Amino acid sequence: MPELPEVKTIQSQIKKHLPIKVEKIRKSSVIKSILHTKVPNLDGEKISKLKRHGKCLIFEFHEDLFLLSHLGMTGSWRISKEKIREKHVHFIFIGEGKLLSYVDPRRFGHMYFFNKEELQTYLKRLGPDLLSKKLNADFIYSVLSKHPSREIKPLLLEQKYFAGSGNYIANEVCARAKILPNKLCKKLSLSDAKRIKKAFSSILKDSIKHKGVTFQGGYTDAHGEKGQGVSNLVVFHQKICGMCKKTEVKKIILKQRGTFYCPKCQQ
Repeated sequence: MPELPEVKTIQSQIKKHLPIKVEKIRKSSVIKSILHTKVPNLDGEKISKLKRHGKCLIFEFHEDLFLLSHLGMTGSWRISKEKIREKHVHFIFIGEGKLLSYVDPRRFGHMYFFNKEELQTYLKRLGPDLLSKKLNADFIYSVLSKHPSREIKPLLLEQKYFAGSGNYIANEVCARAKILPNKLCKKLSLSDAKRIKKAFSSILKDSIKHKGVTFQGGYTDAHGEKGQGVSNLVVFHQKICGMCKKTEVKKIILKQRGTFYCPKCQQ
């Protein structure tokens, strides 16, 4: 957390306020645990665009200056007219009567000021965005074929293949595709890959529509509001399967991550 729907929600909300001319910045005393590059001279610069790839937000100042922000587990950006009354604010852009503040209680997020070449080098580590046309059934099947001995659900968490996926998305994809999360990839067919693609589209549409998914003490959007997408989850942290409406959801641990499934709906 946050995963693609949550990051996209923040992106969409902040974009409405751009461009923002940077007049000042403020940093917390522990910003070095989050910001891994020097802050360049931003005098007169404007945040002109806000792009996204997977879980990464990319603030564009001009064609050769960017801030890449990965929100980690508890990070978020807030847009406001006044200083927000929250703890754990670690970076603030101030300009034109607007404040753009980075909040991160656990400080697992990462930020980098990059030039164009550095940005492209970083993004090459990531696979296609989950909303990209490149993430089709053929691509998914090719990934499964490369890892025949891997279990499907942990593989769906790999950002080098599925940029933007996370634990709740991977759980929900397996459920909606009717595939057991610990099933080996070598036992999956192109038909299964098509179901996985459809399942990605389903959970992303539901979560984006409801401005993300918030669990206890978790994600809030750019206005400090919780996402309502938890109501659409069919297995993740659910007692009863949301598909068959009667089977108790089971929990196992795969690669140190909580994994939920319906023993009746998934095979």
